[in-house]
Amino acid sequence: MTSETPGPRRSAGPSRGATAAPLPPYGLLARWGDWWQARADGRAGLPSLEPGRPAGTPALEELHQDFLARVHRERLRLDLEVAPLHETRATIAVRLPATEDALARARAGLDAIPVLLDAEALAVRRGGETHTAADVVAARRAREHEARRRPLVDEAARLHAQLTQMRTEYARLGSTIRSCELVGATRIRRLHAQVMRRVSAYERHLVRHHPAGDRIGPALVAQHPVVPGWVAAAEDADPGTPETGPVSPPTGMPTPRSTVAGPPPGQE
Repeated sequence: MTSETPGPRRSAGPSRGATAAPLPPYGLLARWGDWWQARADGRAGLPSLEPGRPAGTPALEELHQDFLARVHRERLRLDLEVAPLHETRATIAVRLPATEDALARARAGLDAIPVLLDAEALAVRRGGETHTAADVVAARRAREHEARRRPLVDEAARLHAQLTQMRTEYARLGSTIRSCELVGATRIRRLHAQVMRRVSAYERHLVRHHPAGDRIGPALVAQHPVVPGWVAAAEDADPGTPETGPVSPPTGMPTPRSTVAGPPPGQE
């Protein structure tokens, strides 16, 4: 017998803070700072195409490292948000096989007991029933059989409902985790777009003031911030992949085709 696994009480989706947190502003003051730095680096001949001299610029390196810091902060926020969901999902994944085994044993017990007794079993008399009417004896045997079978039916139905609930919760948690990861990936894309705005503003002024502005492109591209791989993985994950298999109905329940001497359910 297995106990139910309660999931974390939370909304089925990312937290409000994950989507409402604003991006760092890029105002006129910061833009003027990038332009001034680009002119200073250009006049200093950075980046240099000569061997042995710096191949990049400190300003681009600063923007790159700032983007990495923001990416790590977003990843940490995402991990803290989905960690309880992963923990609950792992617990359900461990308990699912035990629940399935318990349900299989309950169904096996039901399959060993016919839904209805045949005429011979209904006519069996107990002590003191020698002169009892045949219909009364049959009713007693039917009630005894039902009293012996009913607990197994209830147990199978309970386990089936519990298994269905666990599978539903498992799939719901997976969908919630994917939603959180997509929100995190979108925020990283926005951060990357913003830092590339700064990089573009910086490089546009840099090439105008650099003595070799028409040839420094490859050196600048090498310092561009790169979106981490987990962002593409979160975006490319297939949302239609089923998380659980179909749940079959509990056996042992009477069906319209059941007869007095018919075979047990599932063995027609």
